[in-house]
Amino acid sequence: MAETLELQQVICPSCKQVITSFNPFQSEVECPYCHNKAFNPLITAKKVPVPERLIIFRTSEKDFEQAMINNLVERDYVPTDIFQCINPGNVIKAYLPMFLYEGSYRSSWSCKVAIETTEVRASSSGDKIENKKVKKFLPHTGTSQGNFSFLCLAYEGKDIPEELREFSKQYSYNVMASKEYDPALLGLESGDNLLTLALDTDTDLTWNKYGDGLVNELAAQNALEQLSGDEIKDFRASNSYDLKHNGRYILAPFWFVYYTYNNEKHYFIMDGLGDGSSMSTPVNQEEVKFVNGKERIKTIVKWLWPFTLLIWFYTNLTAALIFLAIWFITKITVNKVMNKQIKNRLDASREQRRQAAQTLG
Repeated sequence: MAETLELQQVICPSCKQVITSFNPFQSEVECPYCHNKAFNPLITAKKVPVPERLIIFRTSEKDFEQAMINNLVERDYVPTDIFQCINPGNVIKAYLPMFLYEGSYRSSWSCKVAIETTEVRASSSGDKIENKKVKKFLPHTGTSQGNFSFLCLAYEGKDIPEELREFSKQYSYNVMASKEYDPALLGLESGDNLLTLALDTDTDLTWNKYGDGLVNELAAQNALEQLSGDEIKDFRASNSYDLKHNGRYILAPFWFVYYTYNNEKHYFIMDGLGDGSSMSTPVNQEEVKFVNGKERIKTIVKWLWPFTLLIWFYTNLTAALIFLAIWFITKITVNKVMNKQIKNRLDASREQRRQAAQTLG
């Protein structure tokens, strides 16, 4: 096996994004981020180390497209014409360089846990003794230990969209999908350009930047599970760890697509295993105004009850009670009607998006 891979790089003349591919570019290149086309681009070669392992795609482009459709259809306040702006041909299949850190950790932690207790106290008037329930926070300590496996993006350059960098932080390691690196597993025989990033950092720098925080987060999560949902504060942990593998170089699979709606860029990202996704969407402001208007009516009716006190003060208790009964019935009726109108509006928009999605592609 060769010791290095040769990647092809070009800078998009429009958005200046660096585009890196496993395959040589053709005479025409379309930028996956801004979708502008460059003719006869200047190509440079970039040699990177051969990865140790490769997490293979368990999803197809059709799976990605369906996940995107489902999310856009089911999310409220998405414009009904959203699918007119998305071109399935712009879907990007990519492998990003990541470091795998495996090991074990031990944690000693402390915090204060809330308990309810009864105390004997003098009444406010001071003429009698009362039993009063009070909340106290008592010191609590414990230990936890376990194994970990973290994937961290092995790229510190600026030539990556921030949303893709943030999404990579939630990529969990799947042992069953991890294979020893074999170029045949990249699927380059299809002739498609597979985007990637060139490894530009080392394992120690990456671990120093992210490792301790990831171990702390895992230890805190373990401690909270031991406390069974009790209310806590002032949580502190002291951790130690042993690394079994100090950053194995791995290529991890991603799908993503960028599109523009009303001159604003939006995206949908999914990992290649189909375990997680992230998205940004435009907002149908007309629909937001409609829902806010109905909620405002509910709020106005809700706060009509103080008129009961005025009626009581200026007339009598019977009239006040009659108003209170009418108000209560009105409040229930208005809430029911407004909620139904909101639901009908959102359901109608959802159905329009579902119908429009059928023409995608």
